[in-house]
Amino acid sequence: MSRLVFVVLISLLPMAGYAQKMWSYAEAVKAGYNPKDYDWNALNTRWINMRAIALLGIDGVRFDQSAANIRQVGDMGRYERADVRGLRVGFGGTINLRRPWSYLFSISVNSVIRDYDPDKDDAVTILDAMVNVPLWGANGRMQIGKMKEPISMERSMGLVFEQVMERPMHVDAFTPTRNIGVTLSDMMLDGRMSWRAGVFNDWLESHRPGFDDNNRQYVGRITGVLFDDPLYYRLLHLGVGYRYEDVRRGSVRYKAKPEYHFCTPWIDTGDIPAKRTQLINTELTWLSGAWWLAAEYSWMAVDAVRRPDPVFDGWDVTLNWFATGEHRGYDYRRGIVKRVKPLHPMGHGGWGALEFSARYSTLDLNSRGIEGGRMDVWSLGTIWHPLFQVQLHLQYSHARPESRPVDDPAAPTMKSSADLWMLRAVFLLD
Repeated sequence: MSRLVFVVLISLLPMAGYAQKMWSYAEAVKAGYNPKDYDWNALNTRWINMRAIALLGIDGVRFDQSAANIRQVGDMGRYERADVRGLRVGFGGTINLRRPWSYLFSISVNSVIRDYDPDKDDAVTILDAMVNVPLWGANGRMQIGKMKEPISMERSMGLVFEQVMERPMHVDAFTPTRNIGVTLSDMMLDGRMSWRAGVFNDWLESHRPGFDDNNRQYVGRITGVLFDDPLYYRLLHLGVGYRYEDVRRGSVRYKAKPEYHFCTPWIDTGDIPAKRTQLINTELTWLSGAWWLAAEYSWMAVDAVRRPDPVFDGWDVTLNWFATGEHRGYDYRRGIVKRVKPLHPMGHGGWGALEFSARYSTLDLNSRGIEGGRMDVWSLGTIWHPLFQVQLHLQYSHARPESRPVDDPAAPTMKSSADLWMLRAVFLLD
């Protein structure tokens, strides 16, 4: 972690020589990491604009497992408790150069949460540590540091944007949360199309000290708006992403939970000796007033060592509807759907926004001798947005795994089912 902080700080030093006398937030980066109106949690000077950000998410769950499901995946009763899903703090803003740079830095506090990787024992984990540099034209940019890889709308969005409580299984199984690298991005066709591509390598946070000893990833995503009717809030988005991984650590592994964060994986390929992998991800989003229909498909091919090459895949389709008449906006530069603003927030003449969601997702981790398992998950939920900064989720999911029993890997594959009742409260400062 210390190596990453050092690299980011060094990359910021050249900015000082170019600083200009700009007292307001720069128009040139309004589509990037641009704070809105500055208030008590912001700093606004001629050299730098900065805004504090924070997120607290608290989850709770109840599992209703059949006897077969307990034998297959284990007793989930120990996870039936309230847990801090995320405690994140950070800041973002601009460095006021002639062509302003934007930046974002955030951490998760692992002493209070069970972290995103239970094997880590760091007191904190750096989530974002990136700088956004203008290079050419109105929208040509370079991003440097730790960030999300440019693949999948589901992965590109954050917790407060999601249609249901967690991302679909195939996205979580095949793509990392964040990575360290460099990307280039731009917009085309009068802003109706955007692209972003880059190279990644997490050697700064790896136990392997050498750059060439760690996996290298080449990732890109192209999105386009095929139809846009602002009068009726209608929009059709299509996107495709590609991820190539040069495997230097000897093996890859894919696993998935029943779309709930605090439990063990229910399907798992185990370690697969491999030389390289290729992931293709396609996405579709249709916005029409209060409705949001979205779907993604992921196809993962593994170039295995000393065995037939397995191919895994998964997909999901999700439908959301605002009973209170709100609609989601669209970020053309990033190719994602925006967070909702209640029409009548609590305390300002209303009770906020009420949203209903439904999703089906499936993942298949069986291929050519690899018996990682299959799983389907159906989800129904409600999201109440009393304020722009607060979300309350209530969700029911029905999971159907097909795999070998966790305590007897030599036993035949079995099927089972379980019901999950989930709650989440999210509080934001931004």
